Amino acid sequence: MKPARRVTIGCIAMAVTITAALAMASHRGARLKADTTYGAARHSPLTRESLTGSFDAGIRNVVVQWDPRDPRSPDARRAALMAFVYETYDASAWIPQSLFDSNFITQAVAGDIETIVSERAGLVRWRDNPLVPAFGMAPNADSGSPLRWTVNCLTCHMAEIDGVAYFGAGTKTFDDVWLGEALKRLTNEPWRGRLRGTRDYDVAQQANRILNSHHHDKIDSLTRGRSTAFAASHVEFFMRQHGGQMPGVADVGRGDVKTPPLWHAAAKLPVGRWYTDGSFHGRLPLMATSMELEKDRPFDALVSVVVPRIKDEFDTVITRLRPPPYPYAIDRALADRGRMLFESRELGCATCHGTYDGRGNVDWPGAHRDVGTDRARLDVVSDGFIAAFDHSPLAAEGSLRRSHGYAATPLTGVWANFPYLHNGSVPTLYDLLGPAAERPRLFEVMAARALDRQRVGQPLARDPVEARLSEAERLRRHGQDRNWFNTARPGSSNGGHDFWRYIGTNENRLALIEYLKTL
Repeated sequence: MKPARRVTIGCIAMAVTITAALAMASHRGARLKADTTYGAARHSPLTRESLTGSFDAGIRNVVVQWDPRDPRSPDARRAALMAFVYETYDASAWIPQSLFDSNFITQAVAGDIETIVSERAGLVRWRDNPLVPAFGMAPNADSGSPLRWTVNCLTCHMAEIDGVAYFGAGTKTFDDVWLGEALKRLTNEPWRGRLRGTRDYDVAQQANRILNSHHHDKIDSLTRGRSTAFAASHVEFFMRQHGGQMPGVADVGRGDVKTPPLWHAAAKLPVGRWYTDGSFHGRLPLMATSMELEKDRPFDALVSVVVPRIKDEFDTVITRLRPPPYPYAIDRALADRGRMLFESRELGCATCHGTYDGRGNVDWPGAHRDVGTDRARLDVVSDGFIAAFDHSPLAAEGSLRRSHGYAATPLTGVWANFPYLHNGSVPTLYDLLGPAAERPRLFEVMAARALDRQRVGQPLARDPVEARLSEAERLRRHGQDRNWFNTARPGSSNGGHDFWRYIGTNENRLALIEYLKTL
């Protein structure tokens, strides 16, 4: 089967497709509350007052785990959380709601709301919020302009597991390729032409221009649910230094990775080495600000708006998060045995991964080791990337250096941080702690919305019949499908971190897994 052409979308694609989905759902007769603002033909801007009034009800079923030592009042934490959820960074790129409020949109993208938002886009719907359709979408509240949307950190830092939304967890299912194809259609003619003569026409035209002018082949993930953010940073820094010209395809590395959880920030803060390879050295991981550069913003906006606000978000929200507790029963006796193994000199787990208090905190040593895992992401940090970074204003906030190995990641909330290894190539802890040669070579990305409680991680497939097929048959059926993770793809190897010779028995493996549930 010929692979689909991949199109880099930047961040605004998420907002476009989700908004379109909801407009189409309304067109198909979905009954929304009378005061819902994203239904058909409702362009009035949202107000900060209306967002505030719906916020408590909106987050009542979201798992947000604060540090119990946080001295702030509940009202202060709530205010910080709401500011984070609806942050726009004074965006320069917006998607007008009016683009999706006519029946013609159903000709461009088809499907009901659940199919489009949850299945095709792979995002977490905000079911308890009648005003905002999905986590990570931020409206132009109190702007005086018609309703428009941008996106923020939560598009990539929310996950749904067993039907529950976990704040700060890395996305597991987001599909950038499908969104990109949809976005290019929706912001192009003839659909955009329906807005001709309005200010929204210019807004949609600007979005389409940004998408096309910021496209680079190496920013296209090979598998849904994986991030190419570091490669995107290289591209954006290079473009600012070279008058909008992009680096050559061969000059940008290919290193798709999974998105880490926000609660790891508390563990990494004392060490000051960030991202999966620890290549960014600084007080905070401010490479994240380059997300806004994909929206065609200048360095001046990064310095004056984005960097100060992300610093504030780390101080008020991100570093105060702790991992969500494992939501099911734990065999405490078995977990105690697992803790002794974890901390033993023979296994040496704690030497690299740190020691844990069982309350979401870790004394993390900041170890970065080469344990034989796929090195493609390490190679993304090239001399060219470092030179481009050094000419950016972020060089005043830290340094970018090549690393010789990946971070021995903090294991706080490890039960929710599947699939495992830096590239998300191992579906369960059971597979990770067993012989590397026995790890699955193929598994379905969308199955990550369910937790395999025995192996701790995701099932091989959503359909149990598929999961029972031989691996050879699954590879024959789905090996070329980017909805399935195939370890044969570049940067996707599941090798390395093989400690089975020390773990030795299945009893020891199960004890370690039980202990890891408690972290």
